[in-house]
Amino acid sequence: MNYEFCKCCSVKRGFTLIEMLIIIGIIAVLVGIGIPVFKGFQPVLQLNGAVRDLVTDLRYAQQLAVTEQLEHCVRFFPEDREYKIIQCQNPGAEEILKTISFQEINSITVADFSDNEARYNPYGSVKKDGTVTLEVNGKTKTIEVRPSGFVRIKKD
Repeated sequence: MNYEFCKCCSVKRGFTLIEMLIIIGIIAVLVGIGIPVFKGFQPVLQLNGAVRDLVTDLRYAQQLAVTEQLEHCVRFFPEDREYKIIQCQNPGAEEILKTISFQEINSITVADFSDNEARYNPYGSVKKDGTVTLEVNGKTKTIEVRPSGFVRIKKD
């Protein structure tokens, strides 16, 4: 066999089988500890993602109302765990622009909005302010829409 020697001293370099097995054992223990911790964070990550998506869509509906100078709304359907972005200027000829369904969300609670919708006028403000609360496995996040149309995630 040909061994590589350190130039400063006459010590063989490399790992023994025992050292490799110990390292693999340590990695296995760390992975075993990490998987349950990650699964505990998964509902929180799903909730945060859903909240970010909803805030983005509320701001998108506001932007559409201002740029197109037509009323747009985000209409919530809590029993179906979904919402729709709608061009709602003409009540008889509403145009659904986008439908979003939250499969990972346990419940959606809408408060204070009239007709379960955040309706933006061409100036970017809402007809009636309100809140939307999303819940996953006991964890909740609330989104607040102010009369000016300002959207924010409330701190818990």
